Amino acid sequence: DWDYVLMGFIVERITGQTLDTYTAQHIFGPLGMSETGYRPDTVDKRHIAPTEIDTLRGLVWGAVHDENANAMGGVSGHAGLFSTAHDMAIFARMLLNGGSVGSVRLLTPTTIARWTSAQDPGSSRALGWDTPAPKSSAGRYFSPRSYGHTGFTGTSIWTDPERGVWVVLLTNRVYPTRNNQKHIALRRAVSDAVEEAVMDAPLINWEALHPATSHE
Repeated sequence: DWDYVLMGFIVERITGQTLDTYTAQHIFGPLGMSETGYRPDTVDKRHIAPTEIDTLRGLVWGAVHDENANAMGGVSGHAGLFSTAHDMAIFARMLLNGGSVGSVRLLTPTTIARWTSAQDPGSSRALGWDTPAPKSSAGRYFSPRSYGHTGFTGTSIWTDPERGVWVVLLTNRVYPTRNNQKHIALRRAVSDAVEEAVMDAPLINWEALHPATSHE
């Protein structure tokens, strides 16, 4: 997490803006992701799932779950961002479109390719992203050029540029406690179901064709 925390500080130092202000003005706003942002506890909580019943904080609802991000005021490079499946679908479509949605270009295809490529033969990790590996949350069928990310509270996103699909799964799996591990199998099952639903492309079990690499 500390790498992401540092990246958030770097963005703030370079731009002269707080991370929540910068992302709202330069990412979420231009893309039309109106339901994405930090510290949503000032809005109607009925639209936000409760996260956890914490022994110290009580019911965590509409506030960041991560303890370090909470200590930093709820805005950090590693945690604290709230969103919806609709908004995350916009973000995924932007990535699969090579960095643009409609007339808005956020990234270049070269940048996306660089960020989402595995960086070491002994690891599935890319730059800020993960890539498919045996038993990972990508499931069995996401192609090797796919990339995704998971969150501790039960969130995940996977995009497959070869088959043109994405999967967004948002759960509050740590409610009421973080002892729940059912999300691990659920993520794989949902990813497999989405890929199996694509009827105009061959279904290949990429997981079985590639040797095991480390993953989270």
